[in-house]
Amino acid sequence: MRRQFLFFVCLVLAGGMSLVACGGGSMNTPAPAMNGVPMTFTIGDTPPGGVAIVFFEALVTGASLQPTDMNKPAVSVLTTPVEVEFGHLQTDTAFLSLTNVPPDTYSSLTLTFGSATMTIVNHTGGKIGSCLNNSVCELSPNFNPVTATLATSPFPVTISPQSVVGIRLDFDVNSSVQPDLSVSPMVKIAKLTVRQQDEDDQEMEEVDEVDGVVTAVLVNQFNLMNERSGQSFAITVDSNTVFEDFGRAGCTANPEDFSCVQMNQVLDVDLSENGTGSMLAKRVEFEESVKGSAIKGTITSVDSSVMFHMVVFNEEPAVSGISEGAAIAVSIAPNASFQIAGEDMGEDGGFNMPGLSFASSADLLVGQDVQIRPMSVSSSGGIVTVATDLVRLWPSQITGQIGTVDADNGNFTLTGLSPLFVGATPPITAINVITLSETDFEDFVGQASPSSGSIVTVRGLLFNTPTTPTVVTRTIRNESQD
Repeated sequence: MRRQFLFFVCLVLAGGMSLVACGGGSMNTPAPAMNGVPMTFTIGDTPPGGVAIVFFEALVTGASLQPTDMNKPAVSVLTTPVEVEFGHLQTDTAFLSLTNVPPDTYSSLTLTFGSATMTIVNHTGGKIGSCLNNSVCELSPNFNPVTATLATSPFPVTISPQSVVGIRLDFDVNSSVQPDLSVSPMVKIAKLTVRQQDEDDQEMEEVDEVDGVVTAVLVNQFNLMNERSGQSFAITVDSNTVFEDFGRAGCTANPEDFSCVQMNQVLDVDLSENGTGSMLAKRVEFEESVKGSAIKGTITSVDSSVMFHMVVFNEEPAVSGISEGAAIAVSIAPNASFQIAGEDMGEDGGFNMPGLSFASSADLLVGQDVQIRPMSVSSSGGIVTVATDLVRLWPSQITGQIGTVDADNGNFTLTGLSPLFVGATPPITAINVITLSETDFEDFVGQASPSSGSIVTVRGLLFNTPTTPTVVTRTIRNESQD
């Protein structure tokens, strides 16, 4: 599984993250530096058989470009360490940095990694260290080595004055995680984008699902603080920005608009970045109200009509007693609401199809990503239990091999699934995939659509339909190109 992250290096004379430097983790745009080019930097993942990695977070502590003239010192392009949760970046991208670099020719890029947290589901049939079979275990793997140097194509890279550069990296989690569950980082450059500084109306990158708390509301702009990375995003909106689910916040605007955005709300935002630090919201989705908390996780077991277990991969803001990567039990209150996040519904109503339901605990399924609202948190015998009155279905990212394909509508079956599914009770060995209009086919070089035998990752809403689960997707990424 590949995980993408973005890195914008800004050359301001003017290349690769964006034309902005982010001191202290801030993504707000500073004044251009002398003799620097804007650069955007982003990042977007083979454990033992029978092991499913449901959470993998690592600290990227450094990134530097080495000029071809070895007498020159390396140029840092990461102003502050950034935590990246790679487990949910198969089809998404995360920002690492926006910074400025001198115009020059560079021969390599070196990344340095720090601490890591990994949560696995063990379905190997035996123990792995202290992790029992059919257990969920949180680990602290070591990086060995702690650096990864990229020196092959497209290097050497020449960054010229008045240019803006974007570097997108792929972190291959499956290849990086070794049989002993240590991590040997396998990273490559997935995309290098270079444009002129005056072409600031062009999109450099899209970044999906940036979660955070609103810290300022201005005219056609708001600031969003992402607690995990410590990054503060100054985000503008325009007439094309889509606002979703703000009716839950009590907003009566019809259609929903920027007036619905309030201080201290928890939001989920899809961004478009132009490489010079300008971030435009393409979609803004309400998650939780002021003083509320949103916890997202991947379901690892459904135990009863009132209880399921999940591994937390995001919490905004932080909830006392719960850490990202932790396995928790979720107790469903009798009056709990079940909802579907607007993320993948689309303007055409998306999955409003017969048989697709998320209305009660009977619709829960291993592998679903869900958001819960914590009512209370308790701990007993080492097990953390969270009571909730809200369960919202979010898009999952699922990798597998395409089986049969219906050429008439583009739908297909997905097999060769993760041990998370195959080891479930009962086992899930296949998933039906329904494609919707305007499906985004990523990395399908030389082919227009998925074909039988291809390894793909689909991003979409996962439903507990009879006999075989169903994913409804708008994003399909070809993993076979690797």
